[in-house]
Amino acid sequence: MTYIYGGFLSYAHADEAAASRLHKALETYKIPKGHTGTLSPIFRDTTELTAHHSLSEKIQGAVTGSRVLIVLCSPAAKVSHWVNEEIRLFREIHGEAAILCVLAEGTPETAFPPALLEGGREPLAANLGDTKESFRLGVTQIAAAMLGVGLDTLIQRETRRKRRRLQAVTASALVFSGLMGATTLSAVTARKAAEDNRMQAEGLVEYMIEDLKAELEPVGRLDILAGIGDRAVEYYDAQDISKLPDDSLARQARARHILGQVALDTGEFDKARDEIEAAARLTKEVFNRNPDDTEAIFSHAQSEYWVGLTHYKLNNVSKALPHWQAYADLGAKLNEIEPTQYDWIMERGWGENNLALLANRENDFQAAQAKYLEAITHFENAVNRTNDNYQAQKEIANSLGGLAQVTLGLGNIEQTTIYRQRQSKIYRSLLQRRPNDFYLRNVHAQALSRLVTEGLLDEKPEELAETILKTCSEFERLIEHDKDNQIWKNNYHLSLNGFLNRAEKFNLAGVDREDLKNRITALEAR
Repeated sequence: MTYIYGGFLSYAHADEAAASRLHKALETYKIPKGHTGTLSPIFRDTTELTAHHSLSEKIQGAVTGSRVLIVLCSPAAKVSHWVNEEIRLFREIHGEAAILCVLAEGTPETAFPPALLEGGREPLAANLGDTKESFRLGVTQIAAAMLGVGLDTLIQRETRRKRRRLQAVTASALVFSGLMGATTLSAVTARKAAEDNRMQAEGLVEYMIEDLKAELEPVGRLDILAGIGDRAVEYYDAQDISKLPDDSLARQARARHILGQVALDTGEFDKARDEIEAAARLTKEVFNRNPDDTEAIFSHAQSEYWVGLTHYKLNNVSKALPHWQAYADLGAKLNEIEPTQYDWIMERGWGENNLALLANRENDFQAAQAKYLEAITHFENAVNRTNDNYQAQKEIANSLGGLAQVTLGLGNIEQTTIYRQRQSKIYRSLLQRRPNDFYLRNVHAQALSRLVTEGLLDEKPEELAETILKTCSEFERLIEHDKDNQIWKNNYHLSLNGFLNRAEKFNLAGVDREDLKNRITALEAR
């Protein structure tokens, strides 16, 4: 049979963004040399269908003319009448073997359309995950299935491609470094030459921001970026920011933000402060010129946040406070300009949460409690403004953890227990949607641990024993996933020792001390 399309992408229209991203990734996927197969074109219908009509002739023709069916699975797809009809039609025409599943959101139980499971079928699915790497792996799995080659073949090709790309990036970086030096000299010796070169140099800085860090960080070569950053700083410091246009200031600010973040990550706090404060001067200049422009407000808000974070990491709360207050004020201004905009609601919530963190750090529990509650109000508002409310839900749980610390400091054990249990409930709910989110699993394990170590369940032996087992189960799953992750092992070790010490100190009923000792011994032996 002659096929018109390499694949037919079936999806619920609520998942339009994910479908568009997957569609583009598959159609632009580079086929290994020597392979005659093809992925494109991929058919993706962009019209909204209603339940009052049968599948259109266009859809039926596309299904008939497609070599494979790619089902984008999600809770929305599970209840979509049309996704189920497209699966049934494709199976009727082409059979079962050419149906491929991609998990965009949720679990197989919550995301698989019923038509996939008819007749007792148990299909496997590639998982797009939440990171660039997991998305790339999911696309590679689908590509391998469509091409009829082993996944290892494509992964090895991708590894070779990355190696070649890194070599090219490194070479480009050296050229860039030289150009920065030449441009700085031009600025001194010939004003016109400097002006001609400025846009070219700034374009390369933009490349550094968008691409170079992403390429160098995974392979541990941020030292190359640091060297280029020094050249960029020399170039920037020779500029008079009052005479530069807004776009040049914005580019410089983004570059210095990146350099500051790299310095923070490597523990060079003085360098980080210098770069981030320089970025703040740039974004402040743009903000002063455009006080009601949301992009200018947002950019300067980010500068205020990073300056505050640098001082916070240097344990200087008094210097962090004015910057995080400015960040909160700018977030509030964005929210006032566009009250229903999800991003601005989140910015407002983060602003209040940061102020709560500072108040908590200073043991001003009353002020911290008020700020945490206000942050939660904004995050709850954000939950209702987006289909994918994972981030907002996660921030609610984070703020509940802060509230639990505050109320514990105030001596309110009952309220602390309520906040911890609400926090754990949110994490459990999110993990049902994203079971392979190991960041989430780690924070959930720590939240469960604190229910025990903070003495919140001392008077409830059965619940105490159950929570200890749940905590151990979460940590064991983390370590099984990554046996070399020392942070997870340390967190688990601290939790186990905390459980044992509390049980012995207060002679707690319901705690299996021998089991805890055995777990500690086993963990230390790994």
